[in-house]
Formats: sequence, structure tokens, C-alpha cells
Amino acid sequence: MKKIISLFLLIAFLSGQQYPLYAYTEIPYFLCEYAIKLYNEGDYDDALHEFNKAILIQSDNELAMRYIRLIEGIKKNEPPQAVKIKAPFAQETFEPVIEPAQEAPSVKELKSKDAVSKALEKAEHPISSASQKLAATAKTELQKKNKLIDKELKQFEKSSVASIPSSRAVKVPAKDALKKEALKPTLLILEEYLSTATQPLEIELGESIVFSGRNIQRFLVTEANIIDAQKQGVDELLLSGKNVGYTELHIWDDRGRSTIEIFGVLPEIVNSYEEAQRLEAEKAGNFKLRYAFDWSSIESGRRVASFNRISYSSSQGFGLAGDTPYGAFDSYAVVQRFKTSLEFTYYTAGLTNSRIGPFKGFDVRGFDFYPVFASNLAVSNVALRGAMVKAAMLNNKLDYSVYHGRESGGSFGNITPGVFTKNDLFLEGVNFSFSPTKKQNYKFNVAHGWGHDRQSALNSYAYDLASTWRLNDIWGLQYEIANNTERFAHILKATYNQPKFVASAEFRDIDKNYNTVRGSASRQGEQGGLFDLSYSPTEKLGINSSVNVYRDTINPALDNDTRLNEDVRWNANYQADPVTYYSLSYNLSNQLGRVSQVRYQSSGIGVTRKFRLLRDINTYANYYHQENKSFSSPLSDYINDKFTAGLRFGIIGDLYYYFNKDLNWFEERFNGNHTMPHAYETGVEWYGSLGKASPFYGNFRFSYRDEEKTVSNLGFFAGEDYIENYAELAYRPNSDMEIFGSCRFRNIWAENPNASKRMEANFNTGMRYVWDTGVKWESIGTIDGYVFNDDNQDGLKESNELGISGVKLWLGKEKSIDTDASGYYRLTKVKAKKAYVSIDTKTIPLGYMLLSGLTQEIKMSHGQTTRIDFGLSNRSEISGIVFEDTNANGVLDSDDKGIRGLSVILEDGTKAKTDSSGKYSFRVEVGAHTVTLDLESLPAEYLPSVSIYKDFQVTEGMSFKHNIPLKKIQK
Repeated sequence: MKKIISLFLLIAFLSGQQYPLYAYTEIPYFLCEYAIKLYNEGDYDDALHEFNKAILIQSDNELAMRYIRLIEGIKKNEPPQAVKIKAPFAQETFEPVIEPAQEAPSVKELKSKDAVSKALEKAEHPISSASQKLAATAKTELQKKNKLIDKELKQFEKSSVASIPSSRAVKVPAKDALKKEALKPTLLILEEYLSTATQPLEIELGESIVFSGRNIQRFLVTEANIIDAQKQGVDELLLSGKNVGYTELHIWDDRGRSTIEIFGVLPEIVNSYEEAQRLEAEKAGNFKLRYAFDWSSIESGRRVASFNRISYSSSQGFGLAGDTPYGAFDSYAVVQRFKTSLEFTYYTAGLTNSRIGPFKGFDVRGFDFYPVFASNLAVSNVALRGAMVKAAMLNNKLDYSVYHGRESGGSFGNITPGVFTKNDLFLEGVNFSFSPTKKQNYKFNVAHGWGHDRQSALNSYAYDLASTWRLNDIWGLQYEIANNTERFAHILKATYNQPKFVASAEFRDIDKNYNTVRGSASRQGEQGGLFDLSYSPTEKLGINSSVNVYRDTINPALDNDTRLNEDVRWNANYQADPVTYYSLSYNLSNQLGRVSQVRYQSSGIGVTRKFRLLRDINTYANYYHQENKSFSSPLSDYINDKFTAGLRFGIIGDLYYYFNKDLNWFEERFNGNHTMPHAYETGVEWYGSLGKASPFYGNFRFSYRDEEKTVSNLGFFAGEDYIENYAELAYRPNSDMEIFGSCRFRNIWAENPNASKRMEANFNTGMRYVWDTGVKWESIGTIDGYVFNDDNQDGLKESNELGISGVKLWLGKEKSIDTDASGYYRLTKVKAKKAYVSIDTKTIPLGYMLLSGLTQEIKMSHGQTTRIDFGLSNRSEISGIVFEDTNANGVLDSDDKGIRGLSVILEDGTKAKTDSSGKYSFRVEVGAHTVTLDLESLPAEYLPSVSIYKDFQVTEGMSFKHNIPLKKIQK
């Protein structure tokens, strides 16, 4: 009986404590308020301690549990697993932006006004001594907050929605709403939602929801930066997610006031920009057969019946090209028909960018080829028949090539019968090109020649060293030295480059007995300098000049072997208006330092202009004064004043008429003869397609030339008048096929005794054809590697750097694989010429950032395994993309394009330039940072669509993404 009485008294005692216990349940909200403050300050340990206190008091506190998951995810470097209460049919097209510390929920995560008021009333009763102090503090804080809410709500009930700044309405963009049918706002019945759903309601950024009530009179959003709200008719309220965080929505309708807790969250990824940037594998190209045929004949005689063949040629070319697992293969052969024989005059085959076993990136070519080096002081370029290999090493900083072959081994195209012979001349060598930096380059060449047909005076070896330095953006320096084991040759050149002014100065000293390994050197025996200048003071005026001063040590003047020679060239061009151009020129060749002493100079002025008289008429006129003085042969002295003019205009369609006149006032200084040789040429020509969208094309020309007074010892003209007809017809159905034929017929009359009357005819025909066989030869290989924590950020995985599991990698757009427990992945039977592996950034653990590119390119090697690693770092970063927002939705979509070369500035002045995709990035320390778009780097046709400033509160290991949309100004 005593036990029953004791139990009854205990129950009665506990029942009497209901009011203070209810007040005790409000303590978790005060604890959460304090913990959120610690969380926003980055004090995660203390915040976690306070949230755990709240859980001890109220085990189902949703707010505390959400933050505990966030903090535990940060500590474990895992993405937060938030419990979502979202609209059932929402679709998203936004890119994720992970900003956990910056966009934390606010202290508005308290109960509604009525619940808080009731709790404070019940808190007037005493509570247990163990919790009395804490409850009293909670009571004081909640009373202060309740007074503010009461004041705001009372004021609001006296006003209209439009007068409340916090309820500023923003319409959802119509373009986004029409993008997909699924993007229509979700409709929720207010009464049903409040009776069945669990709060808070989560709304994603860019998501829209419509609440339907009963005659909605007014509404209030307590945090207007989280959602936008707008009335739609009498009974509906449209909500749009705007930012991450917590807010309350108060709605007044016929049922009274309803309060809805709303949590703005990040969107999920659907058809993101990142997915759009994944690249499908590049397949090998088909093998293609190429065929070419050329036939030509030149006939001449007094009459057509007496025509004799002056020249004849016929050749056929065959080629095969395509991608192979070992590189790009190409081959070509030319068969030349002579009068009595048929020979292969040219044939070549090679692999470009070859991949054979561990060797990659080299070129190999056999049979007929030209060495890859440009002509230098040691050896001039020449066709060889033999073999050549070209490769690179030291991360492509060093290129080298080795070659060996017979000189003039093959002739590509038509050659004169009987000229094609095999000479006993051989050439071999090695070339190196080293670029330690982008501003330096060094080339070294060794050439060796031998053979019975070589000139006896030539040396067997020659060496050449050439260096190039870019001292800065303005100055450059080049030096080349060559030696043939006996003599030297030197060239030194300096360059100066500004936007409107370019100049260079070259000094050379080529020994008179210096020969290349093949023969005479260019500018052999010259000592002097060459000075070039180009100046454009305005866009309409351009001035160019060149001065070449040198001494000839091989054939110097007999009376003074140290006398210099000068060559001067100067011209200026001015555009007066869009259809008028003027030109001035002066040329001097003063060769007084040579055995044959000659001075020639010419000055000129010209104008070209387009007139509009019913149709466009293009005209030109030029005047030149020319003087020639030969100190060794006075018979060659003359003075000439030359005038040329002409016009061209369209008659109808593609039919044009032209007229050119050449008039000279010529004086022979030695004998004083004066003549006036002149000529004119006129005709019509037509070129174009034979019909609309026709594959047939034609070119037809009829011209007449008349020369007068051409008899002179120093005549400028051939002394021939003629009528010429030219016709060409071509069939080009596509870029891979062409069949053509042409004929030129000229009837010539003799104008002076040195010319002969005759007729000439040229006949040409040929074809080009490329046949796509449809046959491919793909490489099949394996790709593997690691996703790892790159501690030293060198991009290389070391044994002590741990792999990261669960990261998804994409091969193209369809095939994906997750890394295993050690961070390893392996993709087998990859069939492609080039493959692209992309990392899925959504699966990168929270707090890590990618150190390499999002996508890596792999050139597949047949039967080989290629390793591709992705290094991650947990250092903090701010990055993003500056892009042209083509659809004006403020979000980076697959149709948008990044802008290259723009500057983004950190608050300490650090600058980052956007790359070809528009991306920029900063590695930053923990703390507050501000990113600014540099307007001075912005092209004139763009304007930013958002603020150029963005503030961040960075915590350890967190990465922030801030994309900057630009809008293009419509002109």
C-alpha cells in the first residue's frame, strides 16, 4: 500500500512541473542561436558542443541535427547530407556553388510568434534549480525577440504589401519558365500543406513554388534576400528561391495569419555546364585515297595546220592517308610520262605524331622529302631521297631531327624530259632546336656532304649555330654563326617592335671563301648592314623603308676595293577615304663598290580610286621617273618617264571590261635617241558558276594588245601585237573532286624586226579526286590512374600521398567509373584516337579543390596503358568563370562562352587572368576576401550583369565558386 501511495505522489509531483518543463523545451532554441553564431565565426568545435547540448534537451531538434551533420561533414571532408523537404516537381538547371560558411542559416530558426509567446507565459513558473539560470537567460532573449516581431507584425497589418520593403517582388524570368515544361512552379494548397507537411520547406535556388490560399490579403518575408515573393491573382502567392539561408513567410488570408518556415538550399545538378563540357572520344579518321592527273601541251607555228609541239608533259599522282594506331600515315607517288619512258619521279611515305611502344610524338618519313630545317648558313634546303626522323624531348623544349639521302632524289610535279637524272650527291645531318623558355631559342645544325659529283672546292662538313632572344616585349636579338671547317660566316640582328613602329638592324660578315656544304652561300663575300623600318602614325598612313649598305669582297671595284654599295627602298601609302589610295615611292641601287659599277634610281607617285557611275569603276594611275647610269657600259645609260593607267568595271553579272595603258618617254643617254614606246591592252573576261548552284565553273577571256614604237636598243617591250582567247571549264561537285580543262590561243603580229609572226596554243587538262574508303584503324588501349591528395601540389602522386575513394571519372559522356578505396581507377578497351577523361566535381569531397584541369586529353597508344592522375588539395580557393550570358538568365549554361584575357583582382591587389574558357582562380588564406572584376580589362562591347564586387568569408579547406555573367551591348 505504501508503494502505491508513493508512486501516486511521484506522478502528482511530476505532473505539477509541466509549466517549467515546457519552458525548458524552449532552451534548445537559445542554444541553437548561440551555436549558429559560433558556426558563422568558424568555431566549429564550440558550435558542435552547443548543438549537442540542444540535442540532449530536445532529441528531435531538426535545426541542431542539420548543423551537426554540416559540421561533421566539414571535419570529415564529406559533402553535407541535408534532409530535404522540397517541391515534388521542381527541375534545376543551375550550377552548384558550395559556400557553407558564407550562407549558413540565420537565427530566425525559432518557432512562430504564437508559440514563442505561449512559451514565455509558461516560463513564468519556476523550474528545477539545475536549469533555472539557463531558462531565465532564454526567457530574456526570447522576450526581446518577441517584442520586435510583435512590433513588425502590428505595423504590417496596418499597411499594404507594396509598402513593405522586405516583400519586394521579383518576377521569375519568362525565358526560364519556358525552357522546359517541368519548370512550371509547383502548386501547394496552403491549408493542406500546414496540416500535413513537416517544416521547414526547402526551396532550391531558382526553384518556384505557388501557395494557394483563400483570398490572400497581404504577406511578409522576414529575410527578403532568401526568397522573392509576388502575388498572382487573389488567391495565389509565387515564391522563388534566391539565396541559401532561413526565413519565415507570414500569409494573411480569410483563415487568418499562417506562418511557414522556409530554408533556401543549393540546387541539384541537371544538364550542368560541367556535363556539357565533357568531350567524347576523338575517333580515328578514315583512310582516303587521292588521285591526281595533269596533262599539258604547248604548240606553235605560222598557222594552225603547221603547229609543232614545243612542250609536253603528263603525270599522275596516287596517295593514301589515314589515322593508324601508330600515328597519322600519308603516302604519295607521282608517275611521269616522257616521250619514250614512264618513271616514278616522286614517292614518299611517312608517319606523323607517331606512337610506337614507349616512344611517342615523333615523325618519320622515307623516300622523297625535304629536311625540316629552314635554310641556314651551313646548308640550303634541298629535296632528298632517303629517310628522316624528327622527335622532341624535355617536355617539347628540345626538338631534333636526323636525315640522310641523295640530293635531287625526287621531283614533285612536271619536269622537262631528260632533266630527271640521279646524281652521285649525298647529304646527311642532324638538327637541334632548344627553347628553355618562351623568350629563348637555340638551333644547332651539322651537315655532311659527299659523292663523286660534288664540286672539289666544297668542304665535307659545315656547322651552324643560331640563337634568338626576346629581351622584353619590345626588344629582340638574333645571332647566327657558321663554319665549314675553314671559314666563318656571321649574322647579328636586333629588332624593335612597338604597335606603330617596327625596326630592325642586321649586320653580316660572310667570308668570301665561305661555302655551304652544297655550294655558294647566300650573300657570300658581303660585309655590311641591313636596316628596315615600318611606321604607321595613323591607321590611314603607312611608311616602309629599307637601307642595305655593304662591301663586296669577291668582286670589288677595281679602282677602290673598299667602296660600299647602297640599296635604298622607301614607300608610303595613304588612304584618303574608303575608295581612294595614294602612294609615293623611291628606290636607289648604287652599285659603285663592284666591278660592274651601276647606279639606278626610280621615284614614283600613284593613285587608285573607285568611282560610282551607274556601276563601280576601279581606276588607277601611276607616274615614275627612272634613271640608269652604268659606269662600266655607257651604252646602257637611259632616262625614262613612265606613265601607266587603267580601269575595270562590271558590264553585267560576272562579265568585266578592262583597259590598261603604258606610255614611256625614253632617252638613250649615249647617243641621244628619243623614243616614245607605248602599248595598251583591252578586253573582257568572265568568271563564275554556270548556273545557280551549278557544279560547273568557267573562266573566259578575250584580249587585244597593241605595242607601238618599240624599236630601240634598250626596248621595254617585246615588239609584239596579239589577240588572245582563253577558256577554262571546271567541274567541282564537292571539295573532294575536280575535273578541269583549259585552252589559250594567241595570234601574234611582229611590231619590230626582232619579233616573229606566229600562233601559239596551250592546252591543259586534269582532275583531282579524293575517295573516302570508310575504313578506320582505331587504337585500343587502357587508361588508369589515381585521384589523390596532392600534399605538395606538384601534380605527381608519391607513395606517401593517399588516394581518395568514391570520386567519379567520366570517359566521354556515357561511361563512368568510381575510384576504389585506394583512389585507383582503370578503364579498359578504350577504342579511340584521343580519349578525354573528366572528373565529376560533384563527387569531390567537401573542402577539396581540383589542381589540374577538369578534363584531361589522352592520345591512345595501341595495346598500351596510359596513366592519368587527378590531384586534389584541401587548400582554400576562390574561382569561377567570366562568361557571356547569351540567354540573359544569369547562370552559366552550355550555350554560354567564357571570355579570355579579363582581369579579376583580389583585395590585396593579386590579379588573375581568365583563360580560354573564361576561368580564373585564387588560392587564399582563411578570412574575409573580396573579388573584383577589373573593368579596364573588359572589352567595350560587354557590361557586367551583376555587381563587380563579391565578398567571401573563407574557412579552412573550403572552395568558393563565383561566376560573373556579362551581357553584350547591342549595336
